[in-house]
Amino acid sequence: MGGNDVAAKIAVWWDMFDCPVPEGIEARRVRPSLEGAFNELGYTGPVSITAYGDQKQTPEHLLLRALSSTGVTVVHTRSG
Repeated sequence: MGGNDVAAKIAVWWDMFDCPVPEGIEARRVRPSLEGAFNELGYTGPVSITAYGDQKQTPEHLLLRALSSTGVTVVHTRSG
């Protein structure tokens, strides 16, 4: 890695249906975990995370609130 790439903005588009928060993991830990993984790889740019999913199929509204509280943008999409 080199140049401006390490400080470039990182955008994550997350499909919550196909890749849900794992059992036993607190939703509020998702963002810091992703940012930590990027930092370990040497990336230092700002991280933008957008989670997509049918909120009617999301098991807990607390999950959505926890994600939103850490700066994850949650976007409702309809299944089907």
